[in-house]
Amino acid sequence: MRRVLLPVDGSEHAYRAAQFVADFVNQHGALEIHVVNVEPIPLEWQTHGMETAAIKAHLAARAHLAMHPVLHFFNESGIACRDHVRQGEVAETVVALADELGCDAIVMGTRGLGAISGLALGSATRKVLHLSRLPVVCIK
Repeated sequence: MRRVLLPVDGSEHAYRAAQFVADFVNQHGALEIHVVNVEPIPLEWQTHGMETAAIKAHLAARAHLAMHPVLHFFNESGIACRDHVRQGEVAETVVALADELGCDAIVMGTRGLGAISGLALGSATRKVLHLSRLPVVCIK
């Protein structure tokens, strides 16, 4: 692996995936690490009466809050990374960004903060595994 995408949602599983990436860097050398949080596009009723700029600011704040523990961990570990905020359907957005950035792997937790829909693997992780042409490393 030389360039990896690390989707995070603020969950413990996402943090463990970050720890895996850090361990990989410590054992094998530097990687180009891209940390991404994907916020779903809000439904009309959720943002009724809000200005577009306020909606974007709110979603960006949520994304940075979810990414903060991982970004802080990498910073404290002396590991460089780039952060990205996207909006859309999580799995499709993750796969598209990995392709856009030229990543050669996606590293992600097996479950996130979503609904209890996936017992062994989270539904977003399952969908990334299905959609991606890249290797996907799933961290339990």
